[in-house]
Amino acid sequence: MKVIVFNGSPRKEKSTTNLLLDQFITGAKDGGADVNKHHIVDLNINGCRGCFTCWWTTPGRCVHRDDMDWLLPQIVNADIIVLGTPVYGRNVTHYIQRLLERTFSFSLPEMAVHEGETTHPHRFRKIPQLVLVSTCGFPDESNFEIIKQLYPGALFILLPASQILHSDNGQEFLSDFLDSIREVGALMSSGVNIPTQLRESLQMIYSDEMKMELISRHNEYSASRRENQENDSSNT
Repeated sequence: MKVIVFNGSPRKEKSTTNLLLDQFITGAKDGGADVNKHHIVDLNINGCRGCFTCWWTTPGRCVHRDDMDWLLPQIVNADIIVLGTPVYGRNVTHYIQRLLERTFSFSLPEMAVHEGETTHPHRFRKIPQLVLVSTCGFPDESNFEIIKQLYPGALFILLPASQILHSDNGQEFLSDFLDSIREVGALMSSGVNIPTQLRESLQMIYSDEMKMELISRHNEYSASRRENQENDSSNT
């Protein structure tokens, strides 16, 4: 089983998104998968120009010569694609968007209707499974609604108030959630269907009381950062 992982956070290894991705990767490797991970910010990926060269002039081949030349074959051969993104402006990062734009060359120019929706047929027969891992700062699960609409066929791993991972006992508090991510990675890499209960455990939901506590913690942290900044400014 081949798994390709893309981290769309510009913070790379320091990001909470990367921490969740690594949980999935650990499980996937335990399940025997061959895993490749890429931090998109380190890649040279040009945006789609909408020139349709990959349709009419060089079918299946983009006009750009960049890192997508070697990434696109990896994506085509993958059994599982894992996309990781923090929520910026209630959406995926532009790193993820640019990457996905360039898979336009996978589509054939003809239009077809599939399950009531107009689409372009896929150039390749193999369609990999998609996993979308996302984090955000707000504690409300509603912050992922746009992402869910963008990728309705994905398996979602969603963590609101993800900064909790860097707090004291944060990973202990989320230990069941992190265990579920590793378990899903192992099961998917073994070709096993994910039980409904396990799927539901991949989307962290806080009680109203916990949300208020998380908001209070954040505001205390924000106030301390502001105070430190003001002190630094007054001492210069």
